[in-house]
Amino acid sequence: MKTLLSLYLVLAVILAQFFAAYFFSKGRTSYRKAFSALVLCISIYLFGYLMIINNNNNLQEMIFWNQFQYFGLPFISVLWLTVALLHTKTIYSLKTRMALLLFSVPVITFFVRLTNFWHHLFYTKWEMREYFGYYSLYMERGIWYYVNISYTILCLLLTVIIYFIGYLKNKSGYTKSNFLVFLFASLLPLIGIALVLFAYEERSIDYSALIMPISLLIISYGILKHDFLEIRTLARETIFEDNLAGMVVLGPGKRVIDYNKAAEKFFKAINISLKNNPIEHLLKREPKLLEIFESEASHDFSLVIDGEKRYFEIDAVPLGNPHDGNTRMLKSIRDVTEERKIQEKLKFLATTDSLSGLYNRAEFMNLAQREFARAKENSEELSLLIMDLDNFKLINDTFGHVAGDEMIREMGRIIKTSFRKTDIAGRIGGEEFAVVLKNASLEEAKKKAEQFRESVARRKVIYGKQEISFTVSIGVAAIRGNNDDINDIEDTIKRADDALYKAKAKGRNCVVTFESGGV
Repeated sequence: MKTLLSLYLVLAVILAQFFAAYFFSKGRTSYRKAFSALVLCISIYLFGYLMIINNNNNLQEMIFWNQFQYFGLPFISVLWLTVALLHTKTIYSLKTRMALLLFSVPVITFFVRLTNFWHHLFYTKWEMREYFGYYSLYMERGIWYYVNISYTILCLLLTVIIYFIGYLKNKSGYTKSNFLVFLFASLLPLIGIALVLFAYEERSIDYSALIMPISLLIISYGILKHDFLEIRTLARETIFEDNLAGMVVLGPGKRVIDYNKAAEKFFKAINISLKNNPIEHLLKREPKLLEIFESEASHDFSLVIDGEKRYFEIDAVPLGNPHDGNTRMLKSIRDVTEERKIQEKLKFLATTDSLSGLYNRAEFMNLAQREFARAKENSEELSLLIMDLDNFKLINDTFGHVAGDEMIREMGRIIKTSFRKTDIAGRIGGEEFAVVLKNASLEEAKKKAEQFRESVARRKVIYGKQEISFTVSIGVAAIRGNNDDINDIEDTIKRADDALYKAKAKGRNCVVTFESGGV
């Protein structure tokens, strides 16, 4: 009898140790950690009982191993309850206040049992009894024993109730089969406690220690049969915990009830610590971000992190039935900085001339037409400069195309530094450039063109050991709001081109304006 019982407990301890290590190594979710701690406490409890029944008629050693059991025993029921709370998502994490509330009685029990030889509040009397060839430890119970056993029963009853409510509400996707697994696993320790309370006097057998391995086997069956712990954990870790996008779950009242590591990192960058508080309280110093999180629409958001501007897309996904009065929402925060950089680079390549660094012809025409329409609509003045490098073909033939390319680059640099940032400049041909001057009259544009022409004439391009001087001819045209009879930017460009042709005819390196009725 003693050998069979010992073998049974040895196998139970090994099984418990295996599951404790297995579940601790798998993932970082809260309920999995709680389950690992639960199985570890069960293994300590069972190992202590194994040592008691294998003791060779030594009361003090039995008392020692009974005390060893209480390193795990007081915490089993409360950890069982914690697993139920986390697994059914009744709570999303074990906060400090709740942990203090739940574990206060087990911690007190641990210290009361540890110091029992002083006050005898837990056990008042010890003696050794022999049954079927092995010795068992008999203890007369003190007042705190009944406090602890009452709390244990309460925790296990609450565990059963939580799973039952979760089953009725189909909470966390429960099915009948995996509900029954945890139901029976939670009911069996209650049966063991009832036997200890009402049948202990007869044989001094710890029925809970004998029944607990059966509960572990039932849970093991559930894991192997339904794989509900593994599947849920893998899904959560893959989709939620380890997602590169930040994820925040908002409950009723826009209260933060869950979040992943990426979300924690995002908020840490703006010195905000996520807690189980309404989002309005957490983001009171970030009104723009608060507005985004309170909205059910998608938004873009940017902020500076470590000296670099980062761009984020914040999306909202409703959770559950919006009509049940228990509104929940998932906010995802996706870093799209690299995507934006690629988009900007592609846009730059598509709209920018690679040599001059100015807008290419297509983009210049698009922007110029848009500005032309705006000026006509608002009755504003608008001027256009068409510029052509003088004798560019001769320079190319004399110094080579590489020298010509460098001249184009230099022309782009001069244009960028000579005109306002609000003006629109582009390379519209081989050696031809154009600039749209916003809110500039013909006279103002002519004056600016003369200044630019003089700047170009003073510049030289260094190519090898040679200094290459170059000049530019400029044609200027303008519109005066709705007073002109032209309705398209192409007409304005034609007028400026006519003026440029006259400038070339006059000997180059000069500015000519297009006046109404002729050049």
